[in-house]
Amino acid sequence: MSAGGRVRALLAVACAAGALSAPRPTRGDPPAGGAAREPPVQVVDLHVDVPWQVHFKGRALRLDEGQARNETLVAGGYLGIVLPIYLPDRARPEGPQIADAGAVLATIEAIIAASPVLLPLGAARAEPGKISTFLSIEGAGAFAEDIAQIDRFIARGVRLISPNHAKNTRLSSSATGEPAAFGLTELGKRFCERVYAQGALIDVSHISDAAFADLVPIAASYGAPIVATHSNARAVANRPRNLTDEQLRHIGRSGGVAGLNFHAPFVNGTNEADLDDVLAQLDHMVRVAGVDHVAIGSDFDGGIVPPRGLDDASALPALAARLRRRGMSREDVVKIFSQNALRVLGWRPAGGSGGQQHG
Repeated sequence: MSAGGRVRALLAVACAAGALSAPRPTRGDPPAGGAAREPPVQVVDLHVDVPWQVHFKGRALRLDEGQARNETLVAGGYLGIVLPIYLPDRARPEGPQIADAGAVLATIEAIIAASPVLLPLGAARAEPGKISTFLSIEGAGAFAEDIAQIDRFIARGVRLISPNHAKNTRLSSSATGEPAAFGLTELGKRFCERVYAQGALIDVSHISDAAFADLVPIAASYGAPIVATHSNARAVANRPRNLTDEQLRHIGRSGGVAGLNFHAPFVNGTNEADLDDVLAQLDHMVRVAGVDHVAIGSDFDGGIVPPRGLDDASALPALAARLRRRGMSREDVVKIFSQNALRVLGWRPAGGSGGQQHG
């Protein structure tokens, strides 16, 4: 089964889950009998940094510690998870190399093989009680050496690619890098075009505002949704890693998504946050981008300071229950928790598969 076929199968599961509550209350009314009696809402998380913990920090492959453990993923109702091939800016004195991406991918394959709950990359179908796995690349500056090398990673199943991480690269300036007079470089623009042509998507979570502006017409030319896998609203928490309202509107107009990040400084601008702060972020993102354009991008195991009440992956049902008690329809909760993410994971350029082989 191709990645598109597998995503369609997962979408069917998520849609079925969304239809299980009956009768559905109207928006603004609390769910009859309490949301706690509804079947759990399943989760597709666009950014979980387990590979960084294992490959660079020495954590065991077994997923028996941290925020995204086997038990917490199951308790949280996870249906799918995006595992980043993260290439730290300081991976080597000379910076990360393309070979490092292959090494992290091998670690991801070993993590999956050691976990009883994760399905292999490209698994033919969804399975009850199992979690489908997807790939991203976080910090692809190494590919400036040879942008054609990105093709083979997309062919292995990479769906989302950020041209930089915390520092500027030869492809793009960073939201948190030194001030730069450029957004996407000319090489970076060609890199983004190549990613879209091959059937994957650019992740804007770490790029600068100037790079975001440069990307908008490129994405539009390919009919590609703009995706921020783990970024919040800057109007609520004024951090450069968060998105302006205009950027959120661009994401909505493109059919893309912004993944709600659980790192407290990105939630409310401080090192302490709680579920109410998360709800305030989510409300703003939904109001500006639209409910079809917000997803979950927890950043669990990425060194985050989680909000109280969202300490690990097992807490996602509590967030869903709060949304239901506040009057959000189950259909909209399911969109945010899984359907919107699956829609962008299943994107392909019009007229073909972009050469992608996955599954």
